[in-house]
Amino acid sequence: MADVSTEWEWDALSAAALGAYRAARREEAVHLWRRAGQLAQDFPAGDPRRAASENNSALAFLIEQDHDGAVTALSSALSSWSAALEWTRGMAVAAVARSSLYHQRMEQRHVQAYGDVRRSRHREFLAGAAALTRFNLAIARLFRDEDETADCLLAAALAEREQAFGPNNAEVVEMARVLSGRADAAEDDDRMAAYDAKIEAAVKNQASDVLDTWRREQPLEMTDTRRLLAAGYLTAIVHERDFM
Repeated sequence: MADVSTEWEWDALSAAALGAYRAARREEAVHLWRRAGQLAQDFPAGDPRRAASENNSALAFLIEQDHDGAVTALSSALSSWSAALEWTRGMAVAAVARSSLYHQRMEQRHVQAYGDVRRSRHREFLAGAAALTRFNLAIARLFRDEDETADCLLAAALAEREQAFGPNNAEVVEMARVLSGRADAAEDDDRMAAYDAKIEAAVKNQASDVLDTWRREQPLEMTDTRRLLAAGYLTAIVHERDFM
């Protein structure tokens, strides 16, 4: 079992790695992700940060064009996300600050019901993070000429990410771009137009970047809610420069 200082270090390393990767500092990002991955091994089974670390470490395989290794690692990461979804059922859910005394009293009277609602939202959030792993796996499978499987993964990833983070999320846009390209290659003009319309609408009203959101909204105490949010916000999607 990791101590709290290890948990804070995982957060810092994972955030720094994501920033480095976005800035095209691949070697730095991989080094930091691997350090975070070593720390994550001490987290309990089902902890969503284990899944996030598996996903992030697997990007090294894509960067190095080891697509067989990427498929194996990302498939394992998807299994870890499934375990994380189960983890939410037993996670400690902190009370939410309420703007009215009435709602505060209602939550105090119905602790279990309110907790179940928040756990359901947490599972949806993690499914949106797992969607990035599903997308990354699809890219690896495209390189292995497993087009049909990859296309199914891409469509599922887009639907899951959009459900959790909304249509204006930057990663939703990235997924839609890939799917638009796939439709173009298949000469499916209607499908390509649908994805292009989704992209255009999102770009006009793009949501806040997830890394910026994490830096701005991260809980100040190490709680299960922080652990879940860290995993979700600090999971990386492969950049197009590494597969285009």
